[in-house]
Order: sequence, then C-alpha cells, then structure tokens
Amino acid sequence: MSQIAEAIDNVEDAKYYKNISETYVAKWEGYGISRDGSHALLAYHWYGSWTTLYNLYADTLLCFHLHGTSSSSSSSASHAHGNNEQKPITPSESNPHQPSSKKTGFVSRKVYKIQSSWYSAVRQTYGLPLDSRHLYTKSDWEFFAAAVTSKPVRSEILQSVAKWVNETTTDRPFTDLYETEGTGGWPGAHFMARPVTGGHFAFLTLDKACGGKAMGGLSFLDDDDDDDDEEGDWEVGDDEDVEL
Repeated sequence: MSQIAEAIDNVEDAKYYKNISETYVAKWEGYGISRDGSHALLAYHWYGSWTTLYNLYADTLLCFHLHGTSSSSSSSASHAHGNNEQKPITPSESNPHQPSSKKTGFVSRKVYKIQSSWYSAVRQTYGLPLDSRHLYTKSDWEFFAAAVTSKPVRSEILQSVAKWVNETTTDRPFTDLYETEGTGGWPGAHFMARPVTGGHFAFLTLDKACGGKAMGGLSFLDDDDDDDDEEGDWEVGDDEDVEL
C-alpha cells in the first residue's frame, strides 16, 4: 500500500503504511527467527521448528530488496522492452517522501542469508523439504525459496530436483508434491501437471525483474562478510512504534 500511495504521490498515505509495514516486519523478525538466529520458525513458540520462506521471492520480485541501494526499485522499474509496452507508474521527482530508516531492503538481508545457509543444511536427497513437519516438498515453493539463495545453494537444490527427476520411477507429469527421501514418491495425494508448476520458472522471472537488476541485488548472498547486516541482533519493536 505504501508503494502504491507513493506511486501516485499520496505522501501521507505512503508514510502511514510504510510506518506500519516497517514496524510489523521488525516485530516478525523478532518473533519468527530461532533463538540461536540460524533460521525462521514455522510457529513462533515452536522453538524446534523451521520453515522455508518462499515469500521472500515476492519481496525480491517486487524489488523491495533493492530499497536503500544504488539500484532502487523506482529507477529500475521504469524500463520498457518496446514502445508499445506500458511503463510502471513512478513517483514524481518532487515527492518529498523518503524512507524512514537507513535499512537496506524491506526484509533484512540477514534473513535472506540465514535462510540460504539453513536450506543447504536441511536439504535432502531429492530436494528441500517444505518445513520441519515432514520430508515432503512442494516443488513450486521449493523453487521460489531456492531462487533467493546464494549461487551454491541454488545449484545444490536444483541438482537435488534433477536427481529426483532422473532417479525416481514415476512416468507421470512433473508433480508439485513429492517426498525428498526414500523412493521420492507421493505423500498420499497425487498432484500432477498442475498450474502451480509455473513456479518452476521462478529463476527465469527474476532475471527480468526490476529492470534486470533483481538477481544482481541478491549478490550479497555470495559475500562472506556481514557488513550489510546493519540491524544487529533480532529485536521486537514496541507497540508504540505504530502510529494509527
């Protein structure tokens, strides 16, 4: 909502919704990350759980991960491939609204980094399980999650899926639900060739997103240093931070 308001130069609404969203995402980062800071939880009080954050893909696809960088979404989104294509609306240069913090991205880079490392640690023979409850995966969400990891982790997950395709015995269309261990079969339901398998093209979509800068904006995932983790320790913001 903040971005929509900003695009039409509605400064007050942009500030209002940006304040709410930034405060809430900070609270989520405080509640939703494990106590040792190594991964996201499936449920806030289920301390032994973990989950894939496949919606980080949407954060990247919408260019929110570029905020606060030299490749901001407003500048990168204005390109067009041809004269007949519609250009996205962008705020005017006179718009006085500025981000309320110096934080890079909407969801902190630290979240991207810990999840990338965690996926590598919990990857199974045939891919990345959906979460800690089962060893099955949803291949569309698996590709969404893999698309926003470091290059080595992306390759690991893709190789595991390729191994599933090459080694398992099914002769049916590509499924979006399968076991990542054992025979790689179906966990009950037989999902085949459903429209959601469009998620398998997640990598290709990011190549074009944000004026072609989306993937480049994830280069920090391949850096060894933590200089871009300016947020420090996970903290839960106070309720008073939200101005309603």
